[in-house]
Amino acid sequence: MKTSKFLFLATALSSSLFLASCSSSKNDNSLSTSYGSKMTLGNGFVRSYGVVKGKNKVKEIGVIISEDSLLGLPKDCGKDAPSKGSRWIICQAQDKNDTGKMNDTMVLTLDLPRNVSKLAGIKKLDFSWLPYGHAPKGVWDKPQFDIHFPFVKPLGGSNSDLFYSPKTSQDQLPDGFIVLPGSGFQWDTAALQGHSHAADPSSSPEFAGGKFEGNFLYLTYEGKAIGYEAYVSKSLLDSKGNYTKILGTPENSFGTDIAPSKLTINFIEKTGNYKVTLSDYKPVTKK
Repeated sequence: MKTSKFLFLATALSSSLFLASCSSSKNDNSLSTSYGSKMTLGNGFVRSYGVVKGKNKVKEIGVIISEDSLLGLPKDCGKDAPSKGSRWIICQAQDKNDTGKMNDTMVLTLDLPRNVSKLAGIKKLDFSWLPYGHAPKGVWDKPQFDIHFPFVKPLGGSNSDLFYSPKTSQDQLPDGFIVLPGSGFQWDTAALQGHSHAADPSSSPEFAGGKFEGNFLYLTYEGKAIGYEAYVSKSLLDSKGNYTKILGTPENSFGTDIAPSKLTINFIEKTGNYKVTLSDYKPVTKK
């Protein structure tokens, strides 16, 4: 009797542990955060990060920017050296006496944490500093940071004829997004090559003379959407302000089976860092 009772209790305990394990795996809502390496920016640093829910659901992808990185940023590419590990990918200065110009761009490339990369189809991020902003004038010609989130494939290219032709199908872009005329850029990094930009002017106050704080765009090339881009106004960071943009998502994608539906930019008092985050991922059909 004692043996039978012991076996019964042992079996019951084993069964309950097994069921608890199955229940935990089915309802795994645990969050794990991974970080990329710190890279120098001004007097501080920037790094990529990602948050995964359970084993395989992307919750957030973004960058962390230290508060002191806003100090010591180079301004005039003709005479100011880029931050360590960065390069001026666009510099229009003819000599060291030239003042910087709109579209001058310093870039450093960040590695996305490997586990997040595999889930999102994005391996590297291009983090850009534009001390005089970029075209179009009167819209985005303000000091800003631009962050490219390009898909591993397709990657863009150097043929400027393919910036706008063939036309990127609307099913690859959220409602209201259009490929902006004259927005093509020659680019050359390990993360991304030449591309054009799609945005939603109707939800962007800066297109109507309003304040520019941030924005979200799709990157396009040869008729395909090839990634995303977040714009971050330096003045927003200087004021430690907050910015949120709710995003539509496309029906289809050539690079991933998920798409973000929210962009947030905020200052985290506890850490003294800024966060630029793409979150609230939704499924899309991968072609």
